[in-house]
Amino acid sequence: MDGTEFQLSLERLQECIRSRDNDEIENVLSDLDSLTIEVERWPDGFFEGLEGLMRDPDFLGLANSWKLFYFITSNWEQISEHEKERLREVLGEAFDNCGDWMGAFVIGEILGERYPDELTLAILARLAKTANRLNMQLLPHALEHLAKATDRESLRSQAIQQLQELGKSDSEEVRDEVFTSLAKLGISAE
Repeated sequence: MDGTEFQLSLERLQECIRSRDNDEIENVLSDLDSLTIEVERWPDGFFEGLEGLMRDPDFLGLANSWKLFYFITSNWEQISEHEKERLREVLGEAFDNCGDWMGAFVIGEILGERYPDELTLAILARLAKTANRLNMQLLPHALEHLAKATDRESLRSQAIQQLQELGKSDSEEVRDEVFTSLAKLGISAE
């Protein structure tokens, strides 16, 4: 396979921006899952095309844009280490810009599970200061995943401390999510 079908899929996703066709996003990503099964590696330039979509506010504004992030995590082995490092920042930027709350939810899981380190904790701490009210409710889930994924006790403690800081929010919904995440980590809320 020469990559033509992957390029055509990127063009179809671009067309979704113009047509505002949410259903087509799901169709394209389903086709891409099938194409990915047939190749050992994504063709050159494909990840960059996906990265462009993840940075495009018009694409992110589509309700089904979150499914692209799910596609990314489902095909993690296709992404080089260098691309994964670039992706981390893209995810941090996209967290608060998705047209559906599922975008922030999936991004938070990816950040917490796939990048359990200090850089991710810093991204989540930054988002705790800047995220919109709805997405703020999803940060405890991301921090919970980071605390579960790390094997370093110091980082786990820092994630829990960040969670406890979020627990001081004036939003009852955020506090409820913090309480739930702390309970899943076996920690009683203070």
